[in-house]
Amino acid sequence: MKLKEYVKQDYVNNLDYYKDTIGYADLEQPGWTRLNNVEIPDIDFIKSITNDERSDGHNDDNVYTYGRHDELDLWGKTTFPNVKFQDCRVQLQKPGDKVDPHVDTLIGHIQKWIDQDPAIGELEHSIEHPNADLKAVRYFIGVQDHIPGQNFIINNKQWIWKSGDVISLNVWRGLHYTENKSNVDRYIIKLTGIEE
Repeated sequence: MKLKEYVKQDYVNNLDYYKDTIGYADLEQPGWTRLNNVEIPDIDFIKSITNDERSDGHNDDNVYTYGRHDELDLWGKTTFPNVKFQDCRVQLQKPGDKVDPHVDTLIGHIQKWIDQDPAIGELEHSIEHPNADLKAVRYFIGVQDHIPGQNFIINNKQWIWKSGDVISLNVWRGLHYTENKSNVDRYIIKLTGIEE
């Protein structure tokens, strides 16, 4: 199917995100690729913009606290000039918060990409048969050093990070979940877009 059909299919409306996407994981593949280490925006700035608390819309137990800001967008574009159509945000996971296992569909992001460049909608793609020419990426960037109890598991492997460490998620096949069992807030920058 074409991407413009992928974002509008009935499957999207009836999707039980955490139950229905896990079947697309491929635990034989690496869950992520380690990229590099980058300079992180000031932690006080990160904390000051991370105040958008909301449910993810798929499961009321999965609660997010996000942060977005023009300065963070500028940081993303400067740090990762190879990624277009960027969505850059901070994700705060408070002690006790969790995100259940899932594989990303990027449906909301893809719709925005099509709005900006309708030609993208003509690419053949489905969650069953991802298009290798659609170089969708999701980078996770550690803000502060990992501490025990801050669990970030991708394809059954724990990601342990230092401040500024960047990984690229295996978007279409990486089964991932998080849980903060520590007593310290965990901040991660999440950048989504298309790699050029």
